[in-house]
Amino acid sequence: MPLIPKQKLPTSQKTQEWGEKCVQAYIAESSFSSSDKSGMVDLYEIYNGELDESKYNYVTNPYNSEAWKKRNFPAKLRNYNIIKPVVDLLMGEKAKRPSNYQVVVRNADTHSRKAEEIHKQVLQSLQQMFINELNAQGVDTGMESQETPTPAEVEEFIHSNYKDSRAIIGQQSINYLRDFLDLDDKFQKAFFDWLITGHVYSYKDVCMDEVEFEVISPLDIDYQKSPDTEFIEDGDWVVRRKIMTANAVVDSFYDVLTPTQIDDLERPSQRREGGGYLGAALNPTHEQDDTDRYVEVIHVTWKSFRKVGILTYTDEFGLMQEMEVDETYKPDRDAGEKCQWFWVNQVWEGYRIDSGIFVNIQPFGVQRPSMTNLSLCKLPYNGRLYSNRHADNISIVSMGLPYQILYNVFHYRMELTMAKNKDKIALIEMNTIPKRHGWDEEKFMYYADAMGFAFIDSTAEGKNNERVSFNQYQVLDMSLSQYINAQFQLLQAIKQEWEDLVGITRQRKGQVMASDGSGATERAVFQSSVMTEELFRKFEKYEEKEMQGLLDCSKFAWRGGKKSSYITSDYRNELLDIEGQEYAEAEYAVFAKNSSKENTKLETFKSLALSFAQNGSQPSTVAEILDTDNFSNIKRLVKEAEAKQQQLEQQQQQAQQEMQMQQMQMQEQAKLAEKQFEAAENQADRQNKLDVEAMKIAGRQADQDLNNNGIPDYMDIQRVEMEKQRIESNERLQTRKLDIEEKKVNKKD
Repeated sequence: MPLIPKQKLPTSQKTQEWGEKCVQAYIAESSFSSSDKSGMVDLYEIYNGELDESKYNYVTNPYNSEAWKKRNFPAKLRNYNIIKPVVDLLMGEKAKRPSNYQVVVRNADTHSRKAEEIHKQVLQSLQQMFINELNAQGVDTGMESQETPTPAEVEEFIHSNYKDSRAIIGQQSINYLRDFLDLDDKFQKAFFDWLITGHVYSYKDVCMDEVEFEVISPLDIDYQKSPDTEFIEDGDWVVRRKIMTANAVVDSFYDVLTPTQIDDLERPSQRREGGGYLGAALNPTHEQDDTDRYVEVIHVTWKSFRKVGILTYTDEFGLMQEMEVDETYKPDRDAGEKCQWFWVNQVWEGYRIDSGIFVNIQPFGVQRPSMTNLSLCKLPYNGRLYSNRHADNISIVSMGLPYQILYNVFHYRMELTMAKNKDKIALIEMNTIPKRHGWDEEKFMYYADAMGFAFIDSTAEGKNNERVSFNQYQVLDMSLSQYINAQFQLLQAIKQEWEDLVGITRQRKGQVMASDGSGATERAVFQSSVMTEELFRKFEKYEEKEMQGLLDCSKFAWRGGKKSSYITSDYRNELLDIEGQEYAEAEYAVFAKNSSKENTKLETFKSLALSFAQNGSQPSTVAEILDTDNFSNIKRLVKEAEAKQQQLEQQQQQAQQEMQMQQMQMQEQAKLAEKQFEAAENQADRQNKLDVEAMKIAGRQADQDLNNNGIPDYMDIQRVEMEKQRIESNERLQTRKLDIEEKKVNKKD
């Protein structure tokens, strides 16, 4: 096994030859032999229901005898898959669990930005309060008065609801990547590998200013194994194999391959050497296949060292500054520059095509540096094992394999038993068959089977020339029903024990009895979910790491800015607008919320959607709640609905107050009109008396009736005047009522 070349070298000494030796050494460190990966292949085959009869030789051929193999048993060994339903159930639950990722900013200026926002909002509140006071005093400020919270209320609100603008952009970036890369589907694919093998792996890179993400088969990757390395991105090296056609290789590496190397791809070394690894890789079951068309491509990534310096200098303003420089920089001592040198980690990569073509040996494009640790970098490959401490790794399928074998064995035994089962047999004396009438055994069995009866001849003589008595019939019980039933119960017990081991109860499968009760069913489902929660939790931590890595890669990919759109989980179209510089300088952290708790809250809230509708919520809001799979979205929808409801209530209250004021005004106007009418009547009486006195003075009679209607003329004049005033008052009241009704109609519209 070749030694790994020295990594603490200046960049100038890391030549092509050095890189090829590194690639060869790490490939030698890895293990891709068929025996190493055959166990994983078996697990996939077990899930698919494929039967490896060699595992059952101790049952079908316990003595390993050639003669035994040729015996024709009345039973056939079959696979009755009890593992696939469990895996499919967990896959379905994973698809239904909400994946909520929260992005936070860890930059040092986060608290100062929050303080600045509080200062700005408090200042705006004080300014509005001052404007309100001036307007109340009658000063023309040119601005409207507005209801505004107190400075204390503003500060409390910001403390509770403030979110850094960079965190908002980071959250939008996560949502965009989730949609653009179809991460939900890819993580579902990775979860399948997780259940089958207990391994999960993936790869991240940047190509053409876009982030790339790929789920890697556990069969095609190897890495530095350490009990203390939980995620392989923190390890020292990763080796990945690809089996590609020559055309696919040219598509991927056309810009670095020479014409001679392309010619060599048409005669790969694996074919010349008689198959070897490549044949085993293509055919894990060791079947023969034509491997001439395929080429082995191995991608190696590892951590090397590079020399960096922290330069201290004085800028044009006389202030001390620091910056990172590479190993080629020469400090200007005369200018007062000082440089402190460090050796830090750097990720390298290289490809070996076929067995002797080495390309793209170089530092990896995305180093994912930390702003607080110059040496911290992560490999582009990531993944984890379900269990890697003090024991071999396990998976759901590997745990179920002993039960699957036992289940198939007992099914085989039960089939053998059923073949032996002859039920009850009647024993008949041959001499009772009436042969003298032309009967034989075949005719006797025909009538017994077809007609349900048979004839005997009790007069016939037996072997000793004696007559045969009729009581010679007997019944032999060869039924094995009790044994078959016991075997069936044993099969059920094996299946139950396997499902109990995983944590799959019948209630969790939806098999609920009427006698269970809702409380008992909920407890059973909860207890069952507790047993599988660790399986989901570990996978979600892997998802969290991958989302963090994808966000880091996006900072490199979008350093020039990014404008695009994406579809959210609740099918809303959102815009993404990123300013590259600020985004690149932000230090993000991604946290995955507990999906189990989120799902519980989600389902609980959805169950209350009907009560929301009954309490006046809009049907569209209820529909959106039922359609979303994100509890944060539900909170947003509820807050929006509450705000609309509060606004509606305020409008209704305001309209009611206006109506009450209008009614009070109408009542006041009616009272005023009544008073005016009474005053007019009093004025008419006084005027009447004056007219009478005037007529008397003029020598006219007070009871003069010029129109001969029987009513004195002065009373006719008074009556006409009063009627005129009454009509005018009624017209004014009617006009006021119409105005009020019109305002009510306009308010409703």
